[in-house]
Amino acid sequence: MYPVYQFTLPAVLWMLVIWRAPAAFNGSRPSRCLWGFLVALAVTLTTRPPAVEHLIRVATGSPDLSVLIKHIAGLASNFFMLEYVIALHGRGPRRAAAARLRIAVAVSAALALTLLFVFFFEHDPDGPASRVTDAHLGDWAVRLYEGIVYAYLGPSSALTARLFWSNRRSVPRGLLRAGVVCLAGGCAVAVVYTVYRVVFLAGQHSRTQVPGPGTFDPVSETLPVLSLVLLVVGLVLPPLRILARHLRDQYALWRLHPLWSDLLHAAPEVAFGPRVGRVRDLFILGDRTLDVAHRAFEIRDACLVLRDRCAAAANATGEGSGAPLAGERSHARAEAAWLFAALHGNTDAGHAAVPLPSNARTPGEEIAWLLEVAAAYGKLSRGHDAPPPAAAARVRQEPADTAS
Repeated sequence: MYPVYQFTLPAVLWMLVIWRAPAAFNGSRPSRCLWGFLVALAVTLTTRPPAVEHLIRVATGSPDLSVLIKHIAGLASNFFMLEYVIALHGRGPRRAAAARLRIAVAVSAALALTLLFVFFFEHDPDGPASRVTDAHLGDWAVRLYEGIVYAYLGPSSALTARLFWSNRRSVPRGLLRAGVVCLAGGCAVAVVYTVYRVVFLAGQHSRTQVPGPGTFDPVSETLPVLSLVLLVVGLVLPPLRILARHLRDQYALWRLHPLWSDLLHAAPEVAFGPRVGRVRDLFILGDRTLDVAHRAFEIRDACLVLRDRCAAAANATGEGSGAPLAGERSHARAEAAWLFAALHGNTDAGHAAVPLPSNARTPGEEIAWLLEVAAAYGKLSRGHDAPPPAAAARVRQEPADTAS
């Protein structure tokens, strides 16, 4: 557990603090509460390394002030997490009096910890900072101190877990709901940790006489790590949902680009978007969902222009439009073969049957259909598949030639 506590989790949390800072200062109350939780939790974990304990000892002259800072920051993290879930989902105690009561309870607990620590603890100048509590678990002041910590930690974690769990169905399925479930699980593990610590401390009837920091308990070390990991995963999953959508949109743009690029010159009357290279297109930041939709609509409009040209050429030679082949994939391959022959000036294509438009009824269906067409078109462009000889009509001709 040593590397996890000392390096990994604090580093991850401080990165989350920096990442969420703009949203905290410019965003809503839930964003500010979440940022406060991250800051408090990062401070809690940062006080654990011996180097930080030594730095606090040198700066303040107190041999174990880091323990008090850790516990007060822990109370603050629980307070902000509870406020976050209440502000986010709008359920639970929302009255102004209830909000003031929660603040008063948190402040009172922090003040009580400070008074006990300053006036009633036995401080060991030569021992590690954790000795102030771990090596004196039988002392009444330490018992009261720990009791205040767990009396606040247990109920607040239980209430937070219940609110997260009860609101899980109000968020969409996928990573967002999985994140809420992880947050509920992390708070539930904190409740289990609280119960375990209360039982553990109840069995400490006398002071520990060892010169070290006290008795090492692996369960007390493992449960907080599990809780913190679940909380961090729960906070990271929703942004990963946005990242996954961005990567999916970028991949769709990458697949559509060859067909879109070839249609730029074949249908100049269509209002295409900015001409962007395929690689350069990957480095455009921001939400690309609308860009995918716009590109799909541009491809569709260009295909309709080519289809009208082919229909006019077919009517001039007495040939009708063909029926779509059986199956969506066969239809997509026929569409791709027709587009490939039309865009690359296949002189052997003649005025063959023109595939009917797709049956897509929604933008999502249209995009999915064009991705199938673009995939088949890409295989033809790379020479992996040969177009059927009668699957396309030549459309690179002047309107006067078509009319004749």
